[in-house]
Order: sequence, then structure tokens, then C-alpha cells
Amino acid sequence: MNHLLQIKLPFRHELNSQKPAGRNLRAHNETSVEKIESLAEDLRAVLRYYQSVPQIVNNILIDVNYNDIIAKSNRITDLLKPTGKTTNELIVGARFSDVANGEENHIITYYVDRGTILRTLSELNVLKQFLNQELSGKAIASNFNYPEHKVPFKKYELSTSKIRNLIVDCSVVDSFSVPKIVHSPDKNSFLITFYKTELSLEKLLEKLKIDEGKYPYFFYGSDSISVTKDLYEILQEKVPYLISMISSDLSKITFNEIKTDKSLPEREIPAPHNEPIIGVIDTLFDESVYFSSWVQNEDYLDEVEKFDIENARRDHGTEVTSLIVDGPSLNPHLDDGCGRFRVKHFGVCVDRISTTRLVRKIREIVASNPDIHIWNLSLGTEDEISKNFISYDAAAIDELQAEKNVLFVVSGTNDNRREKRSVIRVGAPADSLNSLVVNSVKRNGTPASYSRKGEVLSFFNKPDVSYYGGDEGEPITAYSTMGETQVCGTSFAAPWISRKLCYLIDIMGLPREVAKAMIIDAAATWEYKKSTYKIKNLVGYGVVPINIQDILSTKNEEIKFVVYGTANTYKTVNYSIPIPRNENNKYPYVARATLCYFPECSRNQGVDYTDRELSLKFGRINEKGAIVDINENIQDDANSYADERQSREDFRKWENSKFISKVVNKNQALMTYGDRLWGIVLTSKERLGSQIKKELNFGIVITLKEITGINRIQDFVKACTLRGLIVKELDVSNQLQLYNSNQENVHFE
Repeated sequence: MNHLLQIKLPFRHELNSQKPAGRNLRAHNETSVEKIESLAEDLRAVLRYYQSVPQIVNNILIDVNYNDIIAKSNRITDLLKPTGKTTNELIVGARFSDVANGEENHIITYYVDRGTILRTLSELNVLKQFLNQELSGKAIASNFNYPEHKVPFKKYELSTSKIRNLIVDCSVVDSFSVPKIVHSPDKNSFLITFYKTELSLEKLLEKLKIDEGKYPYFFYGSDSISVTKDLYEILQEKVPYLISMISSDLSKITFNEIKTDKSLPEREIPAPHNEPIIGVIDTLFDESVYFSSWVQNEDYLDEVEKFDIENARRDHGTEVTSLIVDGPSLNPHLDDGCGRFRVKHFGVCVDRISTTRLVRKIREIVASNPDIHIWNLSLGTEDEISKNFISYDAAAIDELQAEKNVLFVVSGTNDNRREKRSVIRVGAPADSLNSLVVNSVKRNGTPASYSRKGEVLSFFNKPDVSYYGGDEGEPITAYSTMGETQVCGTSFAAPWISRKLCYLIDIMGLPREVAKAMIIDAAATWEYKKSTYKIKNLVGYGVVPINIQDILSTKNEEIKFVVYGTANTYKTVNYSIPIPRNENNKYPYVARATLCYFPECSRNQGVDYTDRELSLKFGRINEKGAIVDINENIQDDANSYADERQSREDFRKWENSKFISKVVNKNQALMTYGDRLWGIVLTSKERLGSQIKKELNFGIVITLKEITGINRIQDFVKACTLRGLIVKELDVSNQLQLYNSNQENVHFE
């Protein structure tokens, strides 16, 4: 077996030197006079609607229904363009269209003043004249685009660029409409999020004359409130167009059926020493269990919740923590080689808890425990996540992970229905994108009978990975209030991944970005694109290996190394990775790479949730100095074109975990390009602005498999060393000694 290598690569940062090309119609798009008349009538209908309702806010919320998944650069630029601003500055939300058959398209909500809409109507009239007189009533790519055709723009009262942009804008828009909520949960308590306007929530409720004594509500942030069903119905009647998102505000913890074994002898466990600590946020913990000395417990309850503490369930939280502390002793077949872990257990509820209350507690707990890097959250809701927005609790823990050096491991939630006619979507907070979300599999690696499915926002790859959480006939052994118990559920798959991540971060000393990438890469292996991809919505990238050594080492014919860096400009690059060649001066490898980073996110942007994108290229450097990417990623190439739908599907654009690999059917060595080496290019894009505002850390795991079975790792280490690169072998025994020495207390005489 070869050790995992850690290489300190010097990355260079490059600005964007590409100049934006003039906007043209796409090959199959068109803009006709009939289309313009239809859009104009839509705008007039929107104006009539707002004239018929009381004026609550200054401007108008309007949905632009696009005819595709639309990239930021292809959104409307001159339709609805206000004076002195861009249309992108007016965006307050985004979702996908409801489709029974066919493909989903973007619906983006803009907050526009009435004068801008009237001016747009006037400009559309001029555009109709232009099309009728110059292009026979219709603009298509063959009679409109530069440079083949010169169209006489100048005799019209609009500028050439204005006319061109309006034509392109109209070609990507299906219609305009007033925003409305189509689906709402059948619950008695709601969490409502409003579109951002100049009016604060306090002023909005004051304007609507809502009596708080009669209709109680609670504020959560600047744009959300928790309300009763009666108040929701009032808001839905008076200002339906202001409501951006609605979800249930009651998280019912989905407990699993537990079979308690017969009375067993009390187990023994040695005293804890300096083992790493994992944070657990769950139901209450039973301090009478045999491993309680390993657990620092706190019943983190509000005063009103303490009234129920005598009847509180302590089994679920105790079982989860038992697996983190002593899982391999309870389940020898799942011995991961990680040893035992100490736990800080925070019991946040006795049974049910509101989403907003849970979020407040999580924020307080994480803020007061900055030394804990891994947090296990095995709580979930029965309700399915929305396909158009991230749940409130998932968004909160995404925000924590973007701001702080922590990583949440979240259970994928269970389907506890008696009759399962179809697979339902996961429940919150398993839609958290920055977290590592874990589903459960049987011992043979197939999805558990209670599995729920991703994807999140109809696109993001969730769950991330799967692990053994027990199933009918093959349960997991945990320890609870009544002794050893047989359990099953994603709640009991997640703790095993928490253990592995804590080992990688706290003992092996790896950054969280690298640790997360290593877990995903170990699950995906070389099989992801061949077979696992077909069931990725149930198992994610695959099943994580049991033993930590299988993550920290690799086969003799493989070279696996990790790199860590920071992106703070348009491109972050390294073109000097010295991959060994064979005797024929070729590269005898297949390759794969996994990238992870923790971007800031904006829940109010709906389906356009992640604020930052890192696009990954890895491969040989050709004679032009460009990377021949193993995934054939062309989306950022100057002379290539990939639309937004293709970029998302093929290159996982906006995904914060990316796995790329070169799948070959024949073992053929790759040609070389003279003396050029291999390289990495990360291209950064901001969703909300045009400038890179913050540094963003990333971790990459790269694996090269020698197709003839030769072990070339020493050649690789030597080549790196000769080029001045710092290479470190991650040997487990060495890292354990280093960890233990760092934990020793120094006594001064």
C-alpha cells in the first residue's frame, strides 16, 4: 500500500483578461413581433394587477419566466433595466418552473419601479417597428448576429446596443407574471420568508394592521417570521405577492423503532485521556450509561421545555453518542480503526422542537465551542424539502460553516411510512449544501429500505455519501437507557462518518476542505461514473470504506495526493505538477480528482443559492499552455460554448463538491506535450457581483492509477522534491505520536 501524500503547491493568482463579447442570438432562438406583443401584454397585466390591490410597497415584484436554466451572463440586461443600475441588482429570488414532463426552467423575481416598466413598454414598441421594417418581423441568428450582417440600427430612437440587447433579452423570456406561492404545507405553524423590499417586516405588519395579541408572531432575521395558520391565511389574502417561501416551523424528530436486547452484563470502558472531541446536537443524554465519563453532557433546554424533562426521551441522543464514543466495540464488524472519541453532548429537545428554536440553539452552541470542528446532527423532519428553496435550518448551518472552521455531519432522514409506493425527498436539514449529508445502506451496499432521495434544488448532489446504518434483519448495535439496543436509520450512519472526519482533521491534521474531499473521493472510487451515478440520489457518491486506513492509503499502482489552497482572484493556477512518465515518454494513467469548498450562500435567492463557484480543471498542459482537462471541461474556454444546463449537468457548475474522472475502456497511455507537465486551474465566479470579494479555501484530492500496475510513487516524490515542492507522507503512526505529544500538559518547575 502507498501512503497518502500532502503536497504544498504554490498557486498563482490571475485576473480575468477575457473581454465580454457582443451579445448575439443563440442558434435556435428568435424574437418576433408576436413575441414582443405577448410580453408587452404580460407587463400591462402585471401593472393592472398592482393597480387593483392596495399599495403596500413602493415598487413592483415581477416574475421573469425564462425559457431555459439561465446563466448570470444570459439574464435580461435591458428589459426592466432601471436608470443607474443593472437588472441583476433588482433580483430578489429565483425558483424553477413546475413541470409534469419536460425540463425545468428558471423563474427569477425582480423588484422594479413602475416607471421602469412603463419605459420598457415604450422601448418594446420601438423594437416592434425595427423588426417589421428591417427584419421582416422576426430576428433569428442567421439574419441578426455579428459580423456577417449589418443592420441599420441608427435611424431608430434607441441605441444600437439597446436594440440588440432587447432582442436577445426577449429571446430568452417566455413571459412576465405576478409572483405567487403555489404550494403550502398543511400545518398549524409556519415559517414565512418575504421578498426583500424597502419595507422592514415590522413596518409591513404595521401597515397591514396585524394585531400581535390576536395573531402572535416571532421574527427570525430580517426577512422571516413564524406565524400561526390564521395569520398565514391573512397574509396570503392581503399580500400573496410578497411571500417568497413558506415551510413548516415544527421539526418532528423521526425516531426509529428500537428492539431492546435481553439484559446484558454491564460493559466496561477505560477512562478517557486526550482523545479528540466531537460535538453532538440531539435529544437528551442518559448519564447513567457505562461510557458517561467520555461525555460532557448539557441539557440545553429553555425554561418552558424543562417542564417536560421528567418524561423526556433520552434514547435517541444516547444511542447516537454511544456510536461516536464506542461504536467499534459495540459493532466489531464496523471497526474503523479510529479508536474512541470524547463527546460534548447538547440535548436540545425532549421530543419536538420548532425549526427556529433549533437554529437559535445551534448558533449559540457552535459559537461557545470554537474548539470543536465536527458536529453530528442526527435530527430531521418528516416533511420533504422544497425543490425551490433551502430549508431555514439547513441555510443556518450552511452559514455557520461558511463563517467558521466547522463541519456538520447530517443524517439523510428516514422514510418511516408504513406504505412506500414511491421514494420521497429528504427532510430538512439534509438539504444543507456545506454539510456532509449521510444516507444509509445495507451490508451489501444497496440503499436501505427507509432511504429518502435527493437531489437538492433539483440539482445539487445530496446525500453526499452513504454508510451502514442498519436495516431489517441486520441492525446496528447501540447503547441506550435500557442497555444494548438494535437500531437502524440514517441517524446511526452519520456518527460513523463524524468519527472518520474528526480523525482526519484532529489527528491527521488535515483542513476540513481536504477531509471532506477525502471522504467523498473514498466513496466514489473509480466506479462512480460507471455504476454509482445511476443511484446517486439515494447513495450520493457511494459508500465510505469502513477502515480509516483505506482512506489514508491507496493501492501500490496508485498515487494519491492532497493539495490545499485559497482562491482570491478569477483564476488560481499551478502548471508544474511533475507526473512520472513511462519508458515511452507517455503518461500511463487514468485520473480522478475531488474538490470541496465552503461558499457563502443566500437563501433569499432561492434556487440560485450558492454565491460562489469554483470550476475545476486538472490534466496535462498542451503546447498552447492550456490544460487538457480529464473531464473535458470547456465552460470557461474562450472559444468554446456550454450553456448553463450543460455546465450544471456535465461540470457541476455551482456545486460546492465536485468529482471529476477520466473513464477509459482501453488501457492506453496518454501522449505528452514536449516537456510540459500537469496542472490545476480553479476558475472563480460570483453569483451576486462581478468582483471576487473574499478569499475562499479549497481542498483537492487527486488520484492517478498506473494502467500497467507499476508503483511510481517514489518517482513522483523525487520529481516533486527536485522542483522544490514540499511533499509529506501522511503516516498514521507518526501523526498519532504528534497528536499525543501536542496534547500533553507542560509543567514548569
